[in-house]
Amino acid sequence: MMALLPIHEPLRALLGDNLCAVVAFGSYARPKDATPLSELNVLILVRKRVPVDVRGLISEVLGPQVSTLVLDLESFRKLAEEGEYLAHEVLKGGRVLYSEREFDELLKVDPPINERTRQYLRKHTLACIALSLENLLAGRPLWSVNCAYKAMRSAARYYSSAFGKLPFSDGEILESLISLADVATAFVRIRDARKKGANVLELLDLLSDAYNASLKLLGLPSVSWGDVLQRFRGCYVASISLEEEHGALHLVAGGLDPERKPFELRTRLC
Repeated sequence: MMALLPIHEPLRALLGDNLCAVVAFGSYARPKDATPLSELNVLILVRKRVPVDVRGLISEVLGPQVSTLVLDLESFRKLAEEGEYLAHEVLKGGRVLYSEREFDELLKVDPPINERTRQYLRKHTLACIALSLENLLAGRPLWSVNCAYKAMRSAARYYSSAFGKLPFSDGEILESLISLADVATAFVRIRDARKKGANVLELLDLLSDAYNASLKLLGLPSVSWGDVLQRFRGCYVASISLEEEHGALHLVAGGLDPERKPFELRTRLC
């Protein structure tokens, strides 16, 4: 896994005095939570906006293994004041690799946990379940487990946000689920499978428990995921999404059926 500390050095050379801060966030920034599947997400804060070609150079310099987001200081400050989840992740759960005085002042900002925060987490939970299903059907079990883990993290944060809290580390998330034994058990199983791998014979049960635990945290009923997956037997599935509409959860999918004819499916899950 890539070391975190030297990342700011090539950025200083490229951006000079325009560089204000570099912050790693996500599970990669938390050594106890990181695995080889963890993405290295880095927020690069600048004093003045940088042109598109410079953004391209940043990505080239840091390499494809680093996912970069470049924002000017005032834009990020506005996101923090509006309760954008990214600001919570960076200011409360991130790891500062480089900073100057302006960002040190920004660290004192306490982003509100509001409807904007909650809606992001809810949508991200459903998006991660959909990605997990896509990876499972494409024969990528490890990535399927990783996405299910991300779904449970966002769902736990959504649940905790109702109490004015946002857990970031795996330990904090598990503590937030202490009153929900079945959900906590599902989280421990998917967390451990992400780190150690999963028995293929137990994969569907493992993922179904994680998906349904996530739905429970969102206040939605369980789904028979085995029946859902059976519908795609012999199909090539190009895309899956989960959409909420009028209190119902729908699965939307597209691809090729067993006869290699295009299909589109929209079905109510719960």
